[in-house]
Amino acid sequence: MSAPSHELVGLATARLRTYAPLTALIGANRVFLRVPDEERPPYVAMGEAVTRRSDVTCRRSTTVDLTVHAYSISSNSLQDVRAIADAVATALHDYPLALPTKRLVTLEHHGERVFYDVDGITGHAVVDFAAIIETP
Repeated sequence: MSAPSHELVGLATARLRTYAPLTALIGANRVFLRVPDEERPPYVAMGEAVTRRSDVTCRRSTTVDLTVHAYSISSNSLQDVRAIADAVATALHDYPLALPTKRLVTLEHHGERVFYDVDGITGHAVVDFAAIIETP
């Protein structure tokens, strides 16, 4: 049996890789678990997954705070990365991912932050989600 965050990240990545409105913005094969060296935006990278126990009576569960990062370099980087972040949010919010050994109770978009990276050119969005996952 794998960790709840492992199952969530794997299936969320697969969902984003096949979500047509997102791939229309960034291109095919542009969603990464680990961004290859020298990769240039636009792309999406799976970020941090913070877990905490949230057991209730007779049920073992975990809350996973999942972060997805989006990047764009263009003459309109912030607007472009806002569109990418919106596609990420739409792809995952309330989407019923079928986890292999656990049950996804909820997957909710909690917001995003959009800003320039330290280079002053790259638009960067941090998209936040919270998931509750039950372990049978």
